[in-house]
Amino acid sequence: MTRRLFPLFFDTKDISLGALTDYANGLCEQQRDNNWQLGDAVRAAKRDLGTENWSQAFPEWYSVAHLERCEGVALAYPNRGSRNRLATWTIHMKHANADDRIALVQAAVDAGRTSDEERKVKVEPEPETTATPEKSEPTSKKRRLIAVDVNYEVTRRFDTMGLEAGGEAAAWIERLVERLKNDWDFTDAVCCFDSPSNFRKVLTADWPEKDRYKEGRSKKDPEHIRQLEICEELLVWKGFCCCKQTGFEADDIMASYGKQFCGKVVLATPDKDMRQCLSDSCSMLPKIEWIEDPESGEMRHEYHWVTAKIHCKDGVTYSQYEVKGVPASEWVEFQTLAGDGTDNVSGAVGVGPKNAIDLLNEFGSIEGAIAAAKEDHPSITPSKRRALIEFEGRLEVTRKLVTLVDTLPITTTTRI
Repeated sequence: MTRRLFPLFFDTKDISLGALTDYANGLCEQQRDNNWQLGDAVRAAKRDLGTENWSQAFPEWYSVAHLERCEGVALAYPNRGSRNRLATWTIHMKHANADDRIALVQAAVDAGRTSDEERKVKVEPEPETTATPEKSEPTSKKRRLIAVDVNYEVTRRFDTMGLEAGGEAAAWIERLVERLKNDWDFTDAVCCFDSPSNFRKVLTADWPEKDRYKEGRSKKDPEHIRQLEICEELLVWKGFCCCKQTGFEADDIMASYGKQFCGKVVLATPDKDMRQCLSDSCSMLPKIEWIEDPESGEMRHEYHWVTAKIHCKDGVTYSQYEVKGVPASEWVEFQTLAGDGTDNVSGAVGVGPKNAIDLLNEFGSIEGAIAAAKEDHPSITPSKRRALIEFEGRLEVTRKLVTLVDTLPITTTTRI
């Protein structure tokens, strides 16, 4: 076939009516698909570059307003299943803010309406509620987000599943979100990934090798890295918001959602580092089990939720010691002093979790404990005194190692 399409030009010279019709249909379908694809591209750009710098992924001459309009429609219909191939993009856009938008789009298709005809159709507003202000709940409080540590989910499967780890992790996350959406009215989800670079490793680069952050962990198998990539590709294809920030870990992204999201947040991870994020609006889901219902005999899921209150009361196993009574607001100080062997953070060597609690309870802070050690306080043994004084030079960096960053820009395209 003779080439007819060029940049900025369609050569229609001597074209037959049949060929013209084929070209016209193809161009219209391409224009429709292009708007959807631009919307998905904006979502990905905001995920990778942040809400301030995302436009750098697009030409300077292109309309930012149009790109954000495409993003808004793509967000309203986040996956292939929610986009109706028989309806135009404009029809989707008209109903993007309606709760029953998928049904409205289907109704337009069933009625055979074009974009222009659908513009003229009036959608009757929902009847006003007579609820009192006390019973009305602000929209922000109704939203519930699940934040998933995808690196953890892929890694824990890789040793046993190998080449199937990425796909299985993506499928599990999809099932988890669907159950939470149906059973617990969750409205949002975000899938969080580690960046290949890590600012915490930079902080300890000049330390002795044995003391460096996460030193001693085996280097990731190339196939392990590929499974993470596969999992991300599958999650994006399924319409999930996937986030990665250069230099930061998935934990930091989750902490940022826990701090900044305009609603309730649940962190799907067993990582004890995340305990510092617990608050009135942020809880954890470290484990889900299948149990037998004693009445029906059927197997069902049991969710093990951890709130700030449950954390302080029930505690957590830490270096073989059951830590209780440490509130989430003091978890960073506790980890700084006690150390965290999982990430090769030594803390004050020789102090340990039990003594760390006692010192913080007695002196109020690490600085207070160090000052007391320098003054030969009678309740501090000579060995602990030396440990605290030696730790002073590493205190500031150690605290940064265990403190999650909760100020990262968060992507808002998390609706499910």
